[in-house]
Amino acid sequence: MKRFSALAIFLVAGCSEAGGLGTSDFTTVGNIRVNQVSADVFEVAPRPGGNPTAQLWCGAGNYAGQVLGAPAGARVYVVGEAGPGVTSDARDTAQFSLKPAGQAVGATGRNGTFGPRIGEDEFVADARRYCRIIGDPFAVF
Repeated sequence: MKRFSALAIFLVAGCSEAGGLGTSDFTTVGNIRVNQVSADVFEVAPRPGGNPTAQLWCGAGNYAGQVLGAPAGARVYVVGEAGPGVTSDARDTAQFSLKPAGQAVGATGRNGTFGPRIGEDEFVADARRYCRIIGDPFAVF
């Protein structure tokens, strides 16, 4: 039993160091990761494959609604286009906020090569609808 306990502790510690556990503030039903960057900004990392733009909006809408408590009619804004993650080692992330780009403290303001552009916005409810495009109908609630 002692050997099993030591092994379990070793495995959990190893996963934590490797980024296997606790690497995301929030994960949507579709396994899209979202991390808080600052009080105003959060970063969405799409999963590999599929439609990354739809995944970015899906993650942003779900995080804004479920974690930040934004109502369906609130707007979620793009404040940093697709690029390397600030809060993780994800290769492609985009930053969003409930505040417009010029008002969101902590945003990179970077320009990317794909995905939503700085200044674009969606209602939270509309952003959540992108979850249907990526095949996660249960992520829309």
